[in-house]
Amino acid sequence: MFKTFFLSEIIFSLRQPMVYIFLVLIGLLVFAATVSDNVQIGGTVGNVFRNAPHVITMYTTIMTIFGLLMATAFFNNAALKDLDNDFNEILFSAPISKFGYFFGRFCGALLLSTIPMLGVYIGMVLGSILGPVFGWVDADRFGPFYLETFINTYFLFVLPNMFFAGTIIFAMANKWKNTVISFVGSLVIIIGYIIAGTLMSDIDNESLAALTDTFGIRAYSVYAKYFTPIEKNTLSPGFTGLLLLNRIIWIAAGLVILITSYLTFSFKEKNKKIKVVKEEETPKYRLVTLPKLHTQFNLNTDWLQFNSFFFTNFLSIVKSVTFKILFLFSAIILIANLFGGFEYFGLQSYPLTYKMIDLITNASGIFVIIILVFFSGELIWRDRDSKINEVVDATPHTSFISMAAKALSLVVITTLIHFFFILVGVTYQLINGYTRIELNVYLLDFVYTSLLLYVIWSGVMIMIQVLVNNKYIGYFISIAVIFVWSIVLNIVDVQSNMLAIGGRPSLEYSDMNGFGPGLTGAMWFNTYWFLFSLLCLLIAGALWNRGSISSLMQRLKMARKQVPQQYRLIMFVTLFAWMGVTGFVYYNTQLLNTYKTSDELEQHSASFEKKYKKYEKVNLPKITDAKYFIDLFPYKRDVQVRAVLQYTNETNSPIDSLHYNIDKDWKPEFFIPNSDLVYEDKELGYLIFQLRTPLQPGDSLELEIETKSVSQGFENSAGNTGIIHNGTFLNNFEILPALGYNESRELSDKNTRKKYGLKPKDRMPELEENCTEHCMANYLTDGRSDFINVETVISTSADQMAIAPGSLVRKWEENGRNYYHYKVDHPSQNFYAFISAKYEIATRKWNDVDIEVYYNKKHEVNVERMLDAVERSLTYYTENFGPYYHKQCRIIEFPRYETFAQAFPGTMPYSESIGFVINLEDAEENNIVDAVIAHEMAHQWWAHQVVGAKMQGGTMLSESFAEYSSLMTMKHLTKNPMKMREFLKYDHDRYLRGRSGEVDKEMPLYKVENQMYIHYGKGSVILYALQDYIGEDKVNTAMRNFLEEFKYQKPPYPTSLDFMKYLEPQIPDSLHYLIDDWFKEITLYDNRLNEASYKELENGKYEVRMNIESYKIKADTIGNETRVPINDWIDIGVFSDKDEENLSFEKRVKIDRPEMSFSFVVDSLPVKAAIDPRHLLIDRVYDDNSKTLVLE
Repeated sequence: MFKTFFLSEIIFSLRQPMVYIFLVLIGLLVFAATVSDNVQIGGTVGNVFRNAPHVITMYTTIMTIFGLLMATAFFNNAALKDLDNDFNEILFSAPISKFGYFFGRFCGALLLSTIPMLGVYIGMVLGSILGPVFGWVDADRFGPFYLETFINTYFLFVLPNMFFAGTIIFAMANKWKNTVISFVGSLVIIIGYIIAGTLMSDIDNESLAALTDTFGIRAYSVYAKYFTPIEKNTLSPGFTGLLLLNRIIWIAAGLVILITSYLTFSFKEKNKKIKVVKEEETPKYRLVTLPKLHTQFNLNTDWLQFNSFFFTNFLSIVKSVTFKILFLFSAIILIANLFGGFEYFGLQSYPLTYKMIDLITNASGIFVIIILVFFSGELIWRDRDSKINEVVDATPHTSFISMAAKALSLVVITTLIHFFFILVGVTYQLINGYTRIELNVYLLDFVYTSLLLYVIWSGVMIMIQVLVNNKYIGYFISIAVIFVWSIVLNIVDVQSNMLAIGGRPSLEYSDMNGFGPGLTGAMWFNTYWFLFSLLCLLIAGALWNRGSISSLMQRLKMARKQVPQQYRLIMFVTLFAWMGVTGFVYYNTQLLNTYKTSDELEQHSASFEKKYKKYEKVNLPKITDAKYFIDLFPYKRDVQVRAVLQYTNETNSPIDSLHYNIDKDWKPEFFIPNSDLVYEDKELGYLIFQLRTPLQPGDSLELEIETKSVSQGFENSAGNTGIIHNGTFLNNFEILPALGYNESRELSDKNTRKKYGLKPKDRMPELEENCTEHCMANYLTDGRSDFINVETVISTSADQMAIAPGSLVRKWEENGRNYYHYKVDHPSQNFYAFISAKYEIATRKWNDVDIEVYYNKKHEVNVERMLDAVERSLTYYTENFGPYYHKQCRIIEFPRYETFAQAFPGTMPYSESIGFVINLEDAEENNIVDAVIAHEMAHQWWAHQVVGAKMQGGTMLSESFAEYSSLMTMKHLTKNPMKMREFLKYDHDRYLRGRSGEVDKEMPLYKVENQMYIHYGKGSVILYALQDYIGEDKVNTAMRNFLEEFKYQKPPYPTSLDFMKYLEPQIPDSLHYLIDDWFKEITLYDNRLNEASYKELENGKYEVRMNIESYKIKADTIGNETRVPINDWIDIGVFSDKDEENLSFEKRVKIDRPEMSFSFVVDSLPVKAAIDPRHLLIDRVYDDNSKTLVLE
């Protein structure tokens, strides 16, 4: 009997097109991702093959989410097919096996649900074969296929995911006999996935997130998070660890659901309770004269009908079980996200209104789309499904009134959901003691971003349903329009918001600058799409399916005859208005403010390199002095600059020409004495001036450049966030043309370069023992200048302050504007910023240095701690490294459009989204806010006093040293080594994740090629461990001596090899292996504690025994790893608590073979033992480093 139902389910479905449609859709999507860079699913970058096991696994896991919707159709059909065909009573009265029927149907649906997922493998294989054949992608982007990967992913993800999803859907369908409820079941699974995602924001919750993810995607992400490129290319997902445990948990959960459903399933229908109605006496009738009715149709009638239709439709949505479930789930998602808070490196941000808005948007987005798609179909088909459509259609009303009422009910229902979420957000703020509730911001954001989006999609969804005239095909097309259309635009590289439905410049609210520079453009795009939506509704109203006419052609014919003149006039006026707005938007975004698509930008960069690379080595002078005259007009978003520059020929030969790169957004004019413009390429932005008299070696030339940036209209994207109403932030490289060939404009990705016929590019020149031309330039200014004198006169609006590098010489008001004159106290790097905003100022004096924090008045809460952090940094750095050469030290807040802090001479811009809004009330002393300030302060020594040459290892001398300096201030503040371990875990994770995503080659620390995961993450860990091994004073001595030798030095600039000469004498012979292992090679460790026990001694002390396993691993640049003999000093220790917060005993021991045993005596009761208890060594798995001690 099982076989009969199993085969009948499969055979019946295989005769239907649905299986093949789903198979082809998934296959096409994966095929497109395999052969095109414009479609990304999971990602393939750098050295990772397009058909790597890791990529196949990511495609498979992600596609199972889409497969869930397909599985819903199969399992729901299997459960309700007989009921829907009114065949259930006949079938169930026959002598059939309950087991055979139930499991036959289920297993048939399970097998069918996995068939579309084979499209992943088919699409991958076809893409790997056809991509190189047709030249879509190079053959070297593909590696060998591993059959094991297909098998493992099928049995690890496809089958378990479809099984678990199927048990829920099949059980709910059998229980409630309702297709809608079945689809709700699939939403339950998606919610579980989303909630698991909220846990991934904190690395402490990764294991929990891995286990709670029903799809296993995050379990695999944790499993593979530290895979190197070579491992991604070769390792198939294994049945091990959290991944295996996740699969067991959800398969077991599915079995419980399935068995429960089977036990409660019955062929018998439950008896329905019949309500007894009391029979009433037949009333007596008498003849009466009815009043005469006078029918009248006018605007008031239309309004009354509209109200009636609206409330009928609105209430039908509100009362529906589907809506209640969707609303409940969306609320659960929001609340789950709120419980997670706003985590940032272990701290929580204050629940600012803009953070609540971001959370509300993310939580409601998918559910609002589902509601609009589902109920647009339900409302259009409501009367027909209830078989009363002919009655309703016969009533005297216009079709547009009925349809408009349906559209408004959709908008109102989504609006009410949004307002409920706002109420939840405000409640959350108050519960957390945050009382600055900005209801105006909530409401404005709703109007600007959400309301019009609801209107737009309501109109589009309704038009689709009316035109298609089939509810389920309408659903399919609606989903395709929402999700597939954006993929199509990416494939053809179209980035205009005029073609992306509901598209507009992004709006990101900032406490400093409101909704930002994209607001004007967003309003015009919203108008454009609103009118488009209104047109959709008017078209739908004209083609409304009324009566017995159903085909589109028939409705078109009837529309020509029956649509009244007034209606046609409204359509014409709306079309005319839309075309007018279309022209205005097109003019602003495509003609006035042109932009390049991603493909055009690639082509532009390739053309620039091919045409002008020949000028890379041309002799150029260096900037030695710069004086700026800058006028900022924040509210116009305009800026005018006049720069007086002094060039000096520091080469050994005459210079006869000056080369410049110009940015299309700036309009420069050059005033170069005795020169002629001999070449200009406006398209690529390259100029050459010929000097009539060559500039001789040692001679100088003073010239002026006047340039300006003028905002015009609005742009397709959010536009330039550097020049804004409140919080302008410009750097000198941005406002002036670049002198000489600009290497930064070149393409960097080796695969992209190959596409344009360019050879692979080195990220940085190779590190050299004997310095050559590369040591004549530092990596910050690329040889265009060294340490220079800078002076600035800058003006801004009357209500703002303008800040530039250096001491404030003078401040005055003129013509209703504020003017400031700044002068740098000491020659500095030609690397600085100009800032203007409305600021409050907090000040403090440290010796002869003025410490200043410029902040928005809403963000004063952490300012005093920031001043403390600056003061601590100045104290430690001057004591250990040397003097601070500026008279001021400024932290300057800027809007959250960027999320970084940056160091310029004496000034440090700091994003509002980092330190200013983090809750530090219960924070540890070593927190990320203070650490970032200490890091940027350290750059006043490491980058602004000494800077590395433009070659490998250069950023170690600035970024790694700044990280180390910051860690030392944290170490002295907390005085708790376990707190430092907690803080450094983020650096460990940053490094290991970074090497997993390396696009070219991982370099050793001393050869780092501006790779952030190395000079930040690894640099922090290595230098912190080094000071622990050899002593903080030894590391500081090496750094101080190095700084003293090279500070403010002109070329040649120092290299990492120069620093190693100062470091090596500080390291004892017994630890000299650390130089090679930690700096010159890529070394990892695999430390494990296999057994740990203790016993109490007669003297009241405790003897601890440990059996450890320790391996040293060397890796090459692409991640190939080899175990090497170990002969290292490694710490072992004991904790007196299970949470590993109190390290009561620690000892450094020599490990000279992989397996060793140790015993030692401790004074207090030991709880846990560990190898490398403070995680000083880079180990991919720390969980096996410690064990709870067992009493012998």
